[in-house]
Amino acid sequence: MARSRNSVDDALRAALSGLSPSPAQPLAIAFSGGLDSSVLLHAAARQVGAASVIALHVHHGLQPAAGSWAAHCADQAARLAVRFDCLRVPGPVPRGANVEGWAREQRYRLLYAACRDTQAQAQALLTAHHADDQLETLLLALARGSGLDGLCGMAPRDVREGVLLLRPLLDLPRAMLRDEAQQTGLQWIEDPSNADVRLRRNALRHQVLPALAQALPELNEHLPEVLAQLRQAREVVHAQASADLTAARCAPQHLNAIDRRAVQRLPDARISMLLRAWLRAIGCGMPTVARLAQMRTQLIDAGGPQAELRHDGHLLRRYRDCVFAQQEAASSANRLLALSCSLPPWQGAPHIELPGAGSLYVQEAPQGLSPEWLRAQTLSLRAGSGSDRLRTHPSGRARTLRNLWQEAGIPPWVRPALPVLCVQGRVLMAAPFGMDCSSDWPSSSPGIRLQWSPEGAQIDPELTWFESRAFDPDAMLPRLKPGAAIE
Repeated sequence: MARSRNSVDDALRAALSGLSPSPAQPLAIAFSGGLDSSVLLHAAARQVGAASVIALHVHHGLQPAAGSWAAHCADQAARLAVRFDCLRVPGPVPRGANVEGWAREQRYRLLYAACRDTQAQAQALLTAHHADDQLETLLLALARGSGLDGLCGMAPRDVREGVLLLRPLLDLPRAMLRDEAQQTGLQWIEDPSNADVRLRRNALRHQVLPALAQALPELNEHLPEVLAQLRQAREVVHAQASADLTAARCAPQHLNAIDRRAVQRLPDARISMLLRAWLRAIGCGMPTVARLAQMRTQLIDAGGPQAELRHDGHLLRRYRDCVFAQQEAASSANRLLALSCSLPPWQGAPHIELPGAGSLYVQEAPQGLSPEWLRAQTLSLRAGSGSDRLRTHPSGRARTLRNLWQEAGIPPWVRPALPVLCVQGRVLMAAPFGMDCSSDWPSSSPGIRLQWSPEGAQIDPELTWFESRAFDPDAMLPRLKPGAAIE
């Protein structure tokens, strides 16, 4: 008894190094009522005092006995004089969802929220994952073809959604926890679904791990050391990938855009690591090896002028040599201005609001558009058409917006959200290029000029390559040579 208890207590003591739990800042224990979490809850109460512990039980509502499990957990917490909170998952499992994955996502969402919402934030959330869980996770990652991140298994210490997550029992086999529970006289719940070997994790637990333990008895002993080495290797790989990603960005302020030409210059292995680092930076889940190869083929290696694919709620799109990532929900904002609309007459205000399309700032100029003339006009707003024409320089010729968009490298999905201001059907201003510079517009000295700002426009800010007050062709991203490939 002393040996197993000391092992559990020693593991918990090491995990809590640097923390000072108190009733005002407790340890939160993810308490299912099963064997593992029961051992962890009792050990935590022994070590830091019951007043500095709160037991969080998630009621999934998936089993007929779920209500009695919650009652059992409340009773066990009361016996220890530990605070208890039952967190209920709202609503049923969505149709077609993977039940295990859905339950896990809901469980952690509620646990993290509870840790943040306690009167004083919980110092940490502790889960009872042990060495057998770690081995199961590693085997499942191998079966999925996971990369280095997946093969590193669960970390003993992590931060998720602003919550410190600790797994103090990761180095201990489940048999040791069972000995502890039996010798201490603990009572725990046996979930009948854990015996269903149709579920892969249960099949591993009941059919594969016992065989591995017999054939390779030293496996559990050396697994933590192997995973620690893998995590060290991952740190080195991530550092290199982060440096490569920084060098490949189209510009520092555009975090979601990378230059494929810079990526193509890297060795193959570093390209894969860079793409994973990029996806991680924009909040995407890691792709399978096959999916990553597809991304590389379409976004980095393909010769066409543009490409698009979806991954984990994001649109990944290439236009010429720049590759962009955008959340699918945000991409709907880059839409065609639905209808042409008339604007209220300009009365001399310093800016003109363009509904859903940003603003026009009115600036004085030594020679410019006549303000008296502008006050008398009816201004109309609409989306630009590729056939619209604009003279961007007094000595130049009028050119179509299609040509100007292509020369500036503005991706096709951004163009419909760029507004055009018209007077009597004629284009006076086209974003982001500015005013038409034809000589027959009424002018005066002094006069005014109009400068477009995308602030408030229905354009994803990560896809706005324009200065907020004035258009500067040299600041556009990507900057392409005139005559580049036309889609």
